Amino acid sequence: MEEELLLRLLIVGTWAIFGAIRIRYRLPASRRAAGDKYEPNRIVMGILSFGIVAYIVTLILYAVYIPLILWFSFSLPSVIRWLGVVAALLCTPFLYWTHSTLDKQYSADLSIKDGHNLIEIGPYRKVRHPMYTVFIVFTISIAIITANVLCIIFSLLISCSFPSIAKSEELMLIDAFGDEYNSYMGRTGRFFPPLRLNS
Repeated sequence: MEEELLLRLLIVGTWAIFGAIRIRYRLPASRRAAGDKYEPNRIVMGILSFGIVAYIVTLILYAVYIPLILWFSFSLPSVIRWLGVVAALLCTPFLYWTHSTLDKQYSADLSIKDGHNLIEIGPYRKVRHPMYTVFIVFTISIAIITANVLCIIFSLLISCSFPSIAKSEELMLIDAFGDEYNSYMGRTGRFFPPLRLNS
């Protein structure tokens, strides 16, 4: 099988698995009673929404191999594209782990529900926003597989929105949990485990 066709099929398959995990947890979350909602920055959310739509449209054009999309392709070593495949595939179990750790505390929006607890187990033991980490790595990895300038630009646009969203979420959680969350912030990293150097 031609490598480009195989890569396109892998993108579709990986997205299908990733999407199935998201739907599995997002649908029940959307039916749960809303709590106190917090509004993230509207400009950031607008940029994120535009980035997601543009990214998905670009991926669809790439997957069905519309000639127009080839204008934005560039040469990328095959080994780098296959590393993108490995990274994207690894994101799917991490997404499941993150969602299953949150379970019924997962919310489709920024809100605190009744009985909300601070989760400090699983991927949340060392990282405050592991789901955003997965989104960033997955989005960029898929873009690398395509070797398409547009897809990479839109993946970076999406990724650049998450620090602001994470900050809004942290302010919400400080309001809800106070010193407990401040202490948690002190021993965890935002997107990656903190680097501890022994002195």
